[in-house]
Amino acid sequence: MKTILVVAALDTKGLEIAFCKKRIEELGAKALLIDGGVLGEPTIPPDITREEVAKAAGTTIDNVRKIPAEAEALGLQTEGAAIIANRLLKEGKIHGVLGVGGGMGTALGTGVMRSLPIGVPKFMVSSQAGNPAVVGPSVGTKDICMFHSVTDVVGINHLTRTVFTRACGGVVGMANAAVSQDTNNKKIVALMAKGTTEPTNRALRDRIAAAGFQPMTFHCFGYGPASQEQVIADGFIDGGVIELASDWLDHIAGGDSFPPPDRYENAGKQGLPQVFIPGSCDFVAAAPGKFPGRKVAPHNRAVALFRSSREELRKVGKDVGRKLSKADAPATVVIPMRGFAVHDQEGGQLWDPEADMGFLEGISPYEGKIKIKQVNAHIFDPEFIDVVMESFLENVAMCR
Repeated sequence: MKTILVVAALDTKGLEIAFCKKRIEELGAKALLIDGGVLGEPTIPPDITREEVAKAAGTTIDNVRKIPAEAEALGLQTEGAAIIANRLLKEGKIHGVLGVGGGMGTALGTGVMRSLPIGVPKFMVSSQAGNPAVVGPSVGTKDICMFHSVTDVVGINHLTRTVFTRACGGVVGMANAAVSQDTNNKKIVALMAKGTTEPTNRALRDRIAAAGFQPMTFHCFGYGPASQEQVIADGFIDGGVIELASDWLDHIAGGDSFPPPDRYENAGKQGLPQVFIPGSCDFVAAAPGKFPGRKVAPHNRAVALFRSSREELRKVGKDVGRKLSKADAPATVVIPMRGFAVHDQEGGQLWDPEADMGFLEGISPYEGKIKIKQVNAHIFDPEFIDVVMESFLENVAMCR
């Protein structure tokens, strides 16, 4: 029988959690209730009390209640609940997590979920699941399913009954779904790229597979780079990393990618061989109209591609060089001197070879700490892809 850890504040969500507990049990699983509340008293008995939660965080519930800032008090309870949840997971006593709440309940539930490894079923019923300002920070880099309650998560009525029942079915179903283990023992190589380099992305995936590895692709936009760093830090990548990456350019120039502060550093800490390519660094990806006066290539209704400047690329080269030079494994930068993406080629909307030179200028001082290769080709050209794979396999051999 699978056990679902149900995280909520039982002083305000007792009725709703009692309903969910019953549904989970009707589905053949066990519900383990953990009370992360602060004020009031639980209206249904928890399996893990708020006093135990506070103790796990190194304090007492009385001390938590004395904290004037509600967010700080809840943060301590979230910390304690996360410690307990991870202990239960390691002991094999829980197999999924369900959270139910509004603003504060969502912070509590998703805070616990973010502390758990990728792969553990995580299902958050939230009145804030339609709020983009809440969803991004709540989910972060973890595989959390945000389920919009539509109404506030208060009371049992026709709509909430449906939402809670479906949510319980979702988390129990995920916990019961057997995940077959990969038996081919191929090492995994992370590949980070935007669709604007897709011909090269596709060729590299094929070449990575032909070399005996298994490619795992990440989207180089939004929170995709943060997700890759999380996956690397969690130990899912054991073969190496190939980056066709422009998220740091978006970060410094005001685009819509959100790389973490340790971007491009986790692979080096793990001793993984790396190749970096300034793929798609010819543009900053942002909302249409954000950078008037720049060359622009339309992309879709939400995103336009604005030509990057020489100074911006110089800064990217400098930062990438500094980060890669910290690596405990070989790292190579391969630069396509005749263009970085689909629009950055002779006659293209964003063709500007002088601006592209900024990347080389920024990264050149790190020659010697990392390998830097200039290829007189466009990023789509077969001879460029050859150099990328040769460089990657050279670095793999040095790690053996």
